[in-house]
Amino acid sequence: MSAAPSDWSSGQLGESIAGRAHQGSSVDGSERAGRGVIGAAFELLDLVRELESVRLVDLAEASGIPRPTVYRFMTRLIEVGAVRRDGTRYRLGVGLVGLGAAVTPERQLRVAARRPVAELAIRTGAAVGLTAMVGSGAVLLDAIDCRYPAGLPLEPGMPVPAGSAVARVHGIGPSVPAAGPPKMSVDAGEFEPGLSCVAAAVALPGGGVAAIIARLPGARPPHALLEATREAAARVAGLLRDGPVPRPTSTE
Repeated sequence: MSAAPSDWSSGQLGESIAGRAHQGSSVDGSERAGRGVIGAAFELLDLVRELESVRLVDLAEASGIPRPTVYRFMTRLIEVGAVRRDGTRYRLGVGLVGLGAAVTPERQLRVAARRPVAELAIRTGAAVGLTAMVGSGAVLLDAIDCRYPAGLPLEPGMPVPAGSAVARVHGIGPSVPAAGPPKMSVDAGEFEPGLSCVAAAVALPGGGVAAIIARLPGARPPHALLEATREAAARVAGLLRDGPVPRPTSTE
């Protein structure tokens, strides 16, 4: 997503996913620096609250904690009544049900997108973000900045500028094709000289779209960036589609 300085306004709609993405990198939750067993347990409880009801595989995907470790955590949380299991799905236990009142579609979207967005940034080196319609406009919900200089930093809370690739995906502004918002759109240096941007639509279960964006210096985005962004958007859509809907799966 690219724009001249006057097109952006600062603001915060929530914490950046960069720190959480770094926490979800690779190793067992109990061995992660600065987090430990209690921190991992609270992160899993937070994910159960946000994604309820949720499968074990989705908890592992969203947290970055290995699946066997997640299973051990959930077993202990069930024992103390913090979590209950319905078939292959996990929900908050009776004592913690009140926490579920804070679940919103935006929070579910951010949780589902956390790891795909982080991995896209690592894989491509691009500045990567997640956008969604909030009220009457589209805004940046979360972002990881580029490892190379790429114009203004992406900041959560920034409005999507009209005329950009991501605005077209959201169906905003006069540049939307007559056939309707595209599933993917590209700025090849025309929106901001020397900066390219790719936006891929994320289909939301209740209708409408969010978008994954990736931008890099250069007049044209490389083909690999287009494909990687498309794949990340498909992953997020799949997590949103499959997560809340119970379906038969093998048990542990």
